[in-house]
Amino acid sequence: MKILKYLLYVILALVVIVVILGLVGPKTYQLERSVVIARTPDVVWPHISSIRRTNEWSPFLKMDSTMVLEYKGNDGEVGSSSSWVSKEAGKGEQTLVAVDPMKSSDVHLKFFTPFGEMESNGYLRLEPDPAGSKVTWGFKGENKFIGRVMSSLSSMEKSVGPAFETGLADLKAMAEADPKPAASNYQITPGQYPGGKYLAVHKTLPMSGISDFYMKNVPLLIEAVKKGKVEMTGVPSGIYYTWDEKKMETDMAAAVGIKGDMKAPSGMEVISVPASKSLILEFKGGYSKMGDAHMAMDAHIKDNKMEATTPVLEEYYVGPGTEPDSTKWMTRIIYLIK
Repeated sequence: MKILKYLLYVILALVVIVVILGLVGPKTYQLERSVVIARTPDVVWPHISSIRRTNEWSPFLKMDSTMVLEYKGNDGEVGSSSSWVSKEAGKGEQTLVAVDPMKSSDVHLKFFTPFGEMESNGYLRLEPDPAGSKVTWGFKGENKFIGRVMSSLSSMEKSVGPAFETGLADLKAMAEADPKPAASNYQITPGQYPGGKYLAVHKTLPMSGISDFYMKNVPLLIEAVKKGKVEMTGVPSGIYYTWDEKKMETDMAAAVGIKGDMKAPSGMEVISVPASKSLILEFKGGYSKMGDAHMAMDAHIKDNKMEATTPVLEEYYVGPGTEPDSTKWMTRIIYLIK
């Protein structure tokens, strides 16, 4: 009888502990990992743009070679889904709920466990990086009672984090196996940059905000030039001073060339770029593929033992403001050479 009494006390204590953990355990969870891939976003995007493609490098599908998979819907479109049944990975399903081309995809996951149905939200984020592209893979959600208990007893960072790292390593290997653009694919010509004066909005900002920053400020700059009664020269330009891959920031200016002197309005400044030897690359196509051109320019400079100096200039001759067909966009990329 004493043994039964002690056993009852132990069981009661365990129940109390479980209840306490279920009450005070973390209510939410989030886990993510990132990897830098030496390919531009347009090369990486196909590998993360649909459930079928992500399953090619997902570590969870490799847990059980006998896993049964079923796909529904048009792959890569919102509403498409997959479900799985596995001795090792259990039973579940995921549905594609949002896609922002060349930027992100989101899935909603359901796991059918002995403790009931559990839900989570998974995401993949893609952004340009000086070395090519940065992919962030994560998932997040709310813990129910059992989830709070489990989260209190086991660290998700330790239990699931390594699997995410393995999957991203496989993604990196897969994407980098795709052909890398060679410098020979682009015509790079030596030239003489004559120097220039620009009215500009100069700022350090996240790389993800470059497009919005440019689109917002160029019309304001053009209007300011008109009010200042000076001549605008050339085409709208981007002037890049730094590209910090660790902070994912760039020190840049949205600019328009001007001839003559003018007082810069509040929030703007006049920038002078001195004359210099240069390398010029005429790039034709959408901006998502422009990273290939910059990589080719870097390779050309390295192969020919040259030394570049800041800033790097991009002159936008044809773009989305005047031409809807991105294959017809034209940008002149100028690297200044010592």
